[in-house]
Amino acid sequence: MAWESYQKAFRSANIYVQVLIIFAVSRVFGWVLFTVVGKQEKYSPWSDQPMDYLSFVNIWDADWYRKIAETGYPTQLPLTPTGTVAENPWAFYPLYPLVNSALMNLLGVSYPPVAAAVSLVSGFGAACLIYRLFETSLRTLRAGRVSAVLSEPSSVESMALWGVAVFSFAPISPVLQVAYAESLNLLFVAAVLLALMNRKFWWAVLLAIPACFSRPVGVPLGATAGLLWLIAWIIDARGMHTGADQPGAPLGWSKSFAQHASQLISALLICGIALLWPLIAWIRTGRVDAYTATETAWRGSDLYLVAPWFKQSTEYFGAAGPILFIVLLIGFIVLLSSRLIRRTLHPVLIMWCACYAAYLVLFLNPQSSLFRMLLPLFPLALVTVAVSADRAYRMLLVLGGAALQFGWVGWLWHWKQLPTGGDYPP
Repeated sequence: MAWESYQKAFRSANIYVQVLIIFAVSRVFGWVLFTVVGKQEKYSPWSDQPMDYLSFVNIWDADWYRKIAETGYPTQLPLTPTGTVAENPWAFYPLYPLVNSALMNLLGVSYPPVAAAVSLVSGFGAACLIYRLFETSLRTLRAGRVSAVLSEPSSVESMALWGVAVFSFAPISPVLQVAYAESLNLLFVAAVLLALMNRKFWWAVLLAIPACFSRPVGVPLGATAGLLWLIAWIIDARGMHTGADQPGAPLGWSKSFAQHASQLISALLICGIALLWPLIAWIRTGRVDAYTATETAWRGSDLYLVAPWFKQSTEYFGAAGPILFIVLLIGFIVLLSSRLIRRTLHPVLIMWCACYAAYLVLFLNPQSSLFRMLLPLFPLALVTVAVSADRAYRMLLVLGGAALQFGWVGWLWHWKQLPTGGDYPP
């Protein structure tokens, strides 16, 4: 009876209260995981004894953010004995450590609790915006072509809420409560996508500034905005609208270009914002490749497009690795082109997933942190929910994601030194 009363109270609560409750439960689960695993930590570069929760969520890259918050960025790039750029703070974007530094000075509190709190609060905000994105996406698509699973308004809210639950309990969701910039970045990425979805292009530009200064998402955001403009220009120019409420007469190239000029300008501005951090690194250090040279310091080689995927897949899986990579890539393209995607995700979300995935394929050096890098593909959580309306299936998605969190925290976040030294980064 008590459980039924809790369920009834939950369902009668405001929808955003429900979102916050779901995210809160997921983060309590994460707290338990980090606390238990932290107690098993025997030795790491950050401590020689078991670690409590706050200490444990402030390791790995969190230590870089702490150093930036306390001492800022160097004006001279450190070099290795061979003369190449060594690992240094310029690889980490400034918004998150600057926010933490400001709160430290304002509240007189040390870095670890401030950083963990900023990540957690940002995660709650991101969860609310992601719900809004999912709901808006489903309502927009339902208005154009009614689907059986979305025949009632309540089913839109329910499906969007399930999408948030799958996202909140995803295998990599514990990163949303560690002292990393992912939560803060996801908050602003979701805000930019929502602005683009609602055709608030100047808001998208403003929100792109904190998004691009928290994580390297400027290139895929700019590509998303630019391609959305290109498609809108072509559709209006050629009169390719298919909706019943849309005019079918072509506007012509010039008139269509003029009509979408503000959208083009906003897309170009977002592309420009994406280049600001590398520009700042150049100005501060006097080296034009300061940012890219720093980023590639972790991989130990120059920047090559796509090639690292073939190299790493061969290293991990042998001769079958590159074939597996190509098969997965083709499978992802087929997925984005599928009817399931088109009936679930707004074109803005589809374009974002395509551009972000393309960005990873072009620039990423894939290794164990790849799982964390997949977090911005959060719209796919809604797609997994849309596969079936069966409650048991959706609950399995949530519980399965929660179970896999043991792997991310226990295998990757937990430091276990390799025979060759170091450990796989989370």
